[in-house]
Amino acid sequence: MKKNLLKKVLAMTVTVAMLGGLVACGSASNESSAEPAPASSEAAQTTAEEGAAGETADEAAQASDSGVIIPHFEDRVALDVVAFVGRGEADGLRSDPVSKYIEDTLNIDLYLTGVTEADWPSQLSAMMADGDLPDIFMLSDPTKQLPMLLESGSALNLEPYLEEYAPNTMNDPAGKMMIEAERMAANSPDGNAYLWGMCKGSWDDGTVPTCGHYIRWDVYKEAGYPKLDSYDEDLLDVMEAMVAAEPETDDGQKTYGCGAWFGAGQGWGEWVFTFGLGPQEGVNLIETTGRVLGVSTVDSKPLENNQLTDPEGIFWRAVRFYNRANQRGLLDPDSFTMTSDIYEENLKAGKYMFNVPGWMSANANLEFNKTEGNQKAFISLPSLSGDAEDRFGNMYRGERQYVVNANTENPERCVALLDFLSTYDFSRTAWNGLEGTYWNVEDGEPVPTDEYLNVTKDDALGAETGVNVYHHFCGFGNGTINPDDGVAIDLYQFSQKALDKKMNDTVKDFISHYGQETQVDVYRAETPVTDAGMYISFGDPEGDIASYVNEINAYVGKNVVTAVAAKSDEEFEAVRTKIIEELQKNYHVDEVFQYFYDEALAQADDVAKLVDMNNAIKADREQ
Repeated sequence: MKKNLLKKVLAMTVTVAMLGGLVACGSASNESSAEPAPASSEAAQTTAEEGAAGETADEAAQASDSGVIIPHFEDRVALDVVAFVGRGEADGLRSDPVSKYIEDTLNIDLYLTGVTEADWPSQLSAMMADGDLPDIFMLSDPTKQLPMLLESGSALNLEPYLEEYAPNTMNDPAGKMMIEAERMAANSPDGNAYLWGMCKGSWDDGTVPTCGHYIRWDVYKEAGYPKLDSYDEDLLDVMEAMVAAEPETDDGQKTYGCGAWFGAGQGWGEWVFTFGLGPQEGVNLIETTGRVLGVSTVDSKPLENNQLTDPEGIFWRAVRFYNRANQRGLLDPDSFTMTSDIYEENLKAGKYMFNVPGWMSANANLEFNKTEGNQKAFISLPSLSGDAEDRFGNMYRGERQYVVNANTENPERCVALLDFLSTYDFSRTAWNGLEGTYWNVEDGEPVPTDEYLNVTKDDALGAETGVNVYHHFCGFGNGTINPDDGVAIDLYQFSQKALDKKMNDTVKDFISHYGQETQVDVYRAETPVTDAGMYISFGDPEGDIASYVNEINAYVGKNVVTAVAAKSDEEFEAVRTKIIEELQKNYHVDEVFQYFYDEALAQADDVAKLVDMNNAIKADREQ
């Protein structure tokens, strides 16, 4: 079965590529971009019982030196797993040290197939039709795929296996919160957990949020620190002063205040409107609602105003910002046809003073740092006008969802594998390799080696060391703090040694400007609420709502850029009014808003429970 599965996935991958290919959805950047209780003695003494497939764990579960509880399994079994993993080795049994570590720990042969979220849906559909699913596999669209799997009897109910075979997750407040979220009505038809969330926690340490207001602080300093208290007006004035201070790049290209990639097409092309302001003011615009609904980043309470019809809402303020930048000559005119890859190359070349995507800012800084003595740096500003922002995010449910095949011969081993991969201990291994390779524990704290901080993370490194092979198939995102040692999972980016290495005079000046000791201190001091979470999960809309959302997205994607191109405020307002009226008249936008607003209110009790669980985790952390 193992070889047949690999052949099927490979054949379907080739077919997808021949048909034109699909864009792979990766991490926030190449490097990118809740706390467990100590293992109890009672849990460590749990004896595994005979499983449904006849395999036994005939010795008591053991707690490792790190406190990870590892059930003992006598018989070695093979597991087929399809996951979002590194592609440096051929599918099948991997040779990298981290894969071997997993296999030896759980007594398994791990047949691993790497896929992307873009190409997996068609492959999954074909495998479901053949009735030949792997033991564990990723869902790229759980809302649509889980109901199909349940209807065909292909998704395992995890509940009977959690206490015995997932002791680490069930002893971890963050793990229990994830499981509780998977039991919510939007994620389960019957209150049982079928989904398993990976990449919980955070992708960053708060200094590089996925969506932020990043400016070239070195140029801002050169411009004399002009007043910067608001997004709608001050930021435009600041960009103008920065362009005046540095009108050309080092190689003679004209600089602009900002750019965009409107030429990328629907959804991605208008990303800067969806995420260019909301997270910085404590609001998430929910894409699956057609962006009509906004919810608080603090507690997911829905905003009462329709974001596509309120001319002063988050969405339209962001559109107006880019229009005014365009009117003032601060927006790169190529933005209307540019794709994101060209935009990012311009960013790295120093053409723009302002940027929103955090991973692009990080990549630009990496490029800047190739020059000896570099002082250029994009730095994320604290919220300019909000009392809350999505700064320290918590993907409590996990960013990626996996299921166990209900027909697997080894359900216990599958759950034990997911549980082991979901520990803080393995997550650190996934991001940094095995202890002793690129990092060591010194005085109780993990410290990266000098060699590690100078390597280039790529597929070749993964094949050799296992670094980053499992970075989307582990329990925690790389910015998550391990409560056992207080250090972020990813030592390459977020250890103190790594932060010190990146601390040029520009970053020091930013910290000093705000009168703080660290960059994280700046954000905590300047904005009252910087922790964020998305506690609502929307299931597939009923009736015609799904079609209406698609129609809204298509209309907005085609027309919103015309508002950016308006030559005056009066023309902008006229175009905005026309778009809003058209949405209300022909695109059911008010009906869609009411549907999702009511759905959000219906989840209020479930959301409140998750918020309370998260607050308890935070309180324990602060003690």
